Amino acid sequence: MRACRRCERELPRGALHFRFVLALEGEAEVIDAPAVLAADPEALLRELEAVEPDELEAQIHEDISGVLCPACRAALRAFLHVARPLQ
Repeated sequence: MRACRRCERELPRGALHFRFVLALEGEAEVIDAPAVLAADPEALLRELEAVEPDELEAQIHEDISGVLCPACRAALRAFLHVARPLQ
């Protein structure tokens, strides 16, 4: 049996539910990347090596997916300020 990703309520077979996929992609504005690299590229590499690979990847890209019950879908839509009315 599947459960809602948010409230963990069990969703019986045939119950209305909503699948979702969310991709979070990190972004940073770098004013002058060549200047930063030219200043001390070894220091930048040491900084990157100090971070766990999984943590670094999570800072750049993360996929989240699952199913939601109707109430949690409405809560997600409200949180994201989705203006289009539900049908």
